Amino acid sequence: MTVVKSTFTCILAISSLSAFCQRTDSAVFLKWKLKPGEVITYKTEMREIDTANHKDMDMTGMMRSIGVMDTAKLGEMRNLMSKINKEIQNYDMATQLTEKRKGVVNIEMSAIDKDKTIPELKGKTMDDSLKNIGKLLSKLTTGVRLRGSVYEDGSIESFYTKNDQRNLLSIFFELPAKKVKVGDTWGLDVHLLSADEYFVCDSAFKRNMVTLIGMENINGEHIATLKYDILEYMHGDFNSPMGQGSQKIMMKMTHQAIARFSIEKGRWVFYEGIMSLSSTGMMTSQTTKKLSLVAE
Repeated sequence: MTVVKSTFTCILAISSLSAFCQRTDSAVFLKWKLKPGEVITYKTEMREIDTANHKDMDMTGMMRSIGVMDTAKLGEMRNLMSKINKEIQNYDMATQLTEKRKGVVNIEMSAIDKDKTIPELKGKTMDDSLKNIGKLLSKLTTGVRLRGSVYEDGSIESFYTKNDQRNLLSIFFELPAKKVKVGDTWGLDVHLLSADEYFVCDSAFKRNMVTLIGMENINGEHIATLKYDILEYMHGDFNSPMGQGSQKIMMKMTHQAIARFSIEKGRWVFYEGIMSLSSTGMMTSQTTKKLSLVAE
């Protein structure tokens, strides 16, 4: 009897282990799941972070391309833009997900004004005045910054959303729209870089890859871990529309992130990434931003 009982226990343990392995290694469907009337809120961060290579945007090349050659004025403009830009970015953000209709998730990302007072444009000093201009511009950019929608399978529903907003929608909320297993890869509906008819390209490439790198069973909840690896690069000549000749320009934008999605709950439980932009020529800059979603 003891032998039979031990054998049965062993078989049960093996069967349970096999079932567990099957659940974590087999294909899964990542889908957004919201109940009618439910609101999912994420504290949203898109904050510039300091790095050793950080450079504020320098528009010297662009100004020279339209005939502005006074280096003193160009330096003043750089300082002015830098001071204003620091104040413009000083706000909190939140994103809310709701059920637009069955099978469609509405997404609204809003900038929240932390300071309700209206600043006086004229300050005690020039620096104060520039800061106040930045604060005022920041207030003008608060409110809804992104409005779009995705299907419950994570594909983009709001195809009409303009490109820069659709990029954010895809980076934060697009899912593979098909069953995937560990090791599978897919791309996002993103186009990070763009140029007009004045740009003549001599080289360009892109990498657009999201990978399901892991599946875990945590207290009965299955968590899928995704790795984002996106890069876009272009290099060529910018021909000035003002007849000031041409100059070489380069732009490179990357997004690297790790995110964890609950299969049962149908939502992110973790999302954190780093987006960087590097450019030379007409507009020179080196910026890095932290992107994150934290459930509230």
